[in-house]
Amino acid sequence: MPFKYLYIDDEKLELIEAMISSITSKSQEQIEISHTQVLGSLGEAINYIQQNQDSFQGIIIDQDLKAESETGKKADYYGTTLAQQLRTNMAIARADRRATVNIKTMPLVLMSNEDVIVQSFEPDDSSKNLFDYVVSKTSLRAEQAQLRTANVLSALVSAYDMANHCYAVDADLTDNEICEILQVGLERLEFIDSRFIDYIRSKASDPHALVGSIYSSLVQSAGMLVTEEMLKTKLGVFGSSLDWDDLKEKHFKPYVYQGVFSEIKERWWFSGIEDWWYKIHPEDVLQSLSAKERVEVLSNKLGYKKLEAISTRYPGDESEYYWVNCVLSGLPLDPFDGLRVRDPDAKPWEQVKYLDLKSFKTDTSEKYTVHSDDRPKVRLLLARLKPDVND
Repeated sequence: MPFKYLYIDDEKLELIEAMISSITSKSQEQIEISHTQVLGSLGEAINYIQQNQDSFQGIIIDQDLKAESETGKKADYYGTTLAQQLRTNMAIARADRRATVNIKTMPLVLMSNEDVIVQSFEPDDSSKNLFDYVVSKTSLRAEQAQLRTANVLSALVSAYDMANHCYAVDADLTDNEICEILQVGLERLEFIDSRFIDYIRSKASDPHALVGSIYSSLVQSAGMLVTEEMLKTKLGVFGSSLDWDDLKEKHFKPYVYQGVFSEIKERWWFSGIEDWWYKIHPEDVLQSLSAKERVEVLSNKLGYKKLEAISTRYPGDESEYYWVNCVLSGLPLDPFDGLRVRDPDAKPWEQVKYLDLKSFKTDTSEKYTVHSDDRPKVRLLLARLKPDVND
């Protein structure tokens, strides 16, 4: 059966039907979205959701609900106001099943035409966040955004099902519950950063906080998990190398992340990759080798002759000990050649974010700010790397 979402928007169905269809189509009919226009008061909206909550597993809310509905209703609240009240009612219902307003804990998604609103409400792992996911309506014109949104909507329902299953008022998550959520065996649990395990262990009483913690500080961040792009960088492999798919398929399957949100994008447990590397080449730690040296090991030990090493891009003295990717361009770089991004909310187990010098110089989005300690480094990198200003 498809996962069902209630979508509250002030626009008429015919105006947003194409957008809804694009998401459901990309989900291969695993997502079903039922649209309703606004209800006059906040109380009416809450009452409607409570009465109909058995017919959906998540709610999508538009932020600006100012237009009058076909039945003459006009909301006296914003989408964020409704979300705040829903979160409050969900918390009360978890604490007291006899509460007057009893709404089950479920995903809340914000959809807005205003990019500034989307950026303001992008979720991190804090329980104060209202939304599990935010998406710009304009971005949904692109197929990639449609596919990602469909995958996230599906993954959120599965994640909340798991979190609600593990719900406990006065107890922490057990090792077995954590293994179930992350889809790992007990033997693998000891290779996961204990600080992260302790952090999510305490979230048993708040499914929303548990889901948010896993999404933002594990799945969406670099560190314990790596994307294919990151994995290539750490192995020193150039992106389009012919032997890469064979290497990935034959050697890395045991380390694929299969826990909640795994359907969004393929990721690997990097601790598992490091163990694998030690087995094939115990003489050198992976990060201590240059990209060429890492590829030589893969070629000599495993017979992959069509792997290309990442090559330098700058005419100056660029390091070949690639280890991270620029958060803007995705280009590989040695942290020595990168600029740290200011991220005061980053958790200890998360990898520091870096900007490539060229990306920093040409970026106009102002999404990322260089760490204050690295600002003097810009001048030094310009002098050492000698970037071509005409590129």
